[in-house]
Amino acid sequence: MSGALLALRGIDKQFNGKHALRGVDLVCGRGEILALLGENGAGKSTLMEIVGGALAPDRGEVEWKGEAQRWRSPAQARRAGISMVHQHFMLVPTANAAENIALARGRTGLLARRRLEAETRELAASLGLELPDTRSPVEDLSVGEQQRVEILKALDPPPDLLILDEPTAVLTPEEARGLFVILRKLAAGGTGIIIVTHKLPEALALADRVLVLRRGARVAEGPASTYDEKSLATAMVGEAPPQETRSPRPEPGAVVLQADDIHLRDVRGREVLRGISLGVREREIFAVAGAWGNGQEELLASFCGMPVGALQGEVRLADRKIDNAAAARRAGLAVIPADRRKEGLIAGLPLRENLLLSIDELEDATQWGRLRVAELDAQAQTRLHEFDVRPDDPHADAASLSGGNQQRLILGRELARRRRVAVLAANPTRGLD
Repeated sequence: MSGALLALRGIDKQFNGKHALRGVDLVCGRGEILALLGENGAGKSTLMEIVGGALAPDRGEVEWKGEAQRWRSPAQARRAGISMVHQHFMLVPTANAAENIALARGRTGLLARRRLEAETRELAASLGLELPDTRSPVEDLSVGEQQRVEILKALDPPPDLLILDEPTAVLTPEEARGLFVILRKLAAGGTGIIIVTHKLPEALALADRVLVLRRGARVAEGPASTYDEKSLATAMVGEAPPQETRSPRPEPGAVVLQADDIHLRDVRGREVLRGISLGVREREIFAVAGAWGNGQEELLASFCGMPVGALQGEVRLADRKIDNAAAARRAGLAVIPADRRKEGLIAGLPLRENLLLSIDELEDATQWGRLRVAELDAQAQTRLHEFDVRPDDPHADAASLSGGNQQRLILGRELARRRRVAVLAANPTRGLD
């Protein structure tokens, strides 16, 4: 496309001898919204990290505003007008929202804190992204609030090309609709937008064009109006999706997880849980709904034996009082956390060792205090294959997996626990195709 804002030609990328991308072409014009689709591990994030300057292609050409470029860093791409909202947040955890946004703009040195916070609130209000707390370190914010900080950081100042990798994964439907209004306004003003998503209705409602990757190669591209959900899903996986079936709901059994009159004050003295009592039964799926940041995170932490603040009341699992994380795990609690990188994985360790974080697997593969390595490898290979984690190499680092495959790794570990009495799952489908 002549005069395109961004044009990629023949992009190849390998990791450890395995292709992540194979000769991918992509074009995005000014004022265009392009949806980049594909199942977990298809190469979407890798391709966007090349565009954003975090990775260099092994072969191929990146053309920006009509000129060939080879970014040396994300900062260089940002200065050129490319901004990216990453699936895994790129925030300084001990800095607050205002400070993170200032750092992204290159504003360092002695800055007036109140002025920064006021500017951040004004920016959030102008874009319709609610950000109630601009003073606390972002590590104390909910996952949804951190996502809003990432989006604000990327839009200040407005870029020529905005890349969003799974931006609605932790947003409420209302927040997602508000974000789409912002994106359409940006596109109307000439900003090119690439959105990576697994939510096919969102892609069809928002995008002008769609591009589908499968196993690192481009397999489909065209106007969004020429596709529907079924045809996109077929392009993503290579075959028509199976018909959804629903099993009869079993009768619930005895209460296995119980909370009695839970009150919690956080570290700043705010009462975030007030008189919560509930019981979850065998064979029952119990949903906790609401906009994130209204106590769900604190409630789940209390169930895990890790309340953040002063807890009153009692949590019991299988008739055992839960007052610490070890007691919860021994009693049979499986946990799928909201933040997989911070709370669910050790990114620098291989997949095999991350699977060992389940106490059942560790005990099964230990004899006389020593690990049986061959048995560990066999267990890990079985689990990775069972949950379709790609690559299924037990010795690959968890950090090398795409976000969706990291989620599958955690699901495989927790749902396969032998002594599983209850499962706590916070946004369990985050990043899954």
